[in-house]
Amino acid sequence: MTANGFWIGIEAMPVSVLRAAAEHERPIFCGRLSLNQGLQAELGELYERAEWHDVALDTAIGQGYLMDLLRQRFPVASVVLALDVSTGEGMRDGVVAPVNEASAHARRITEGLLIVTRAVEAMMPPGNGALTVMLRGPRRASSSLAEGLAAFVEHFVSAEAARWSEGGRLLRIARADSAE
Repeated sequence: MTANGFWIGIEAMPVSVLRAAAEHERPIFCGRLSLNQGLQAELGELYERAEWHDVALDTAIGQGYLMDLLRQRFPVASVVLALDVSTGEGMRDGVVAPVNEASAHARRITEGLLIVTRAVEAMMPPGNGALTVMLRGPRRASSSLAEGLAAFVEHFVSAEAARWSEGGRLLRIARADSAE
C-alpha cells in the first residue's frame, strides 16, 4: 500500500512547494481553500492530481476533520504543515494590534501546531515518516507578535524532535521566505 503525503495549511505555502507536492504519488492538500481562489489556475493540470480538503485548523470542527482524515488515509509517510507567522496589515511595525486580532492569530498558530503534531504522531507508523513544519514569513519579523510566534514554533519543534526520533520519526523545521 502506498503511503500518503499531506500538505496542511496550503494557504501559507509557496506555489512552488505545492507544484512539487503534486508530484507525490498520493498528495492530500488541506487548508483554507476559500482564501486562495486562484490556486487552481496557478497549478493547472497538477490541481487534478491531488485530493483537496477545506480544513480550518482554528476551529474544533476543522481539527476533528483533519484528525479523522489522517486516520482514514493511513498509512501516512510525510506531512508538511505551513504556518504563516507574519502579521497582517493591522499588526504591522509600530502599530499595536487589537487584542482580539492578536490573540486569534496566536491561537491559529499554536493550536495548529499542537493539533497537527499530536495527530500526525498518533497516525504515523513508528520507525517511519516525517513531519516538516514550514514557517512562512520574513526572516526579520514584522512585529513582536510574529517574532514571538516564530520563536515558539522553532523552540517547540526543537524540543519535540528528540522525542519523535525515539519513535523513529522525524520532526523538523523549514523556512519559506518566498514572496510567492
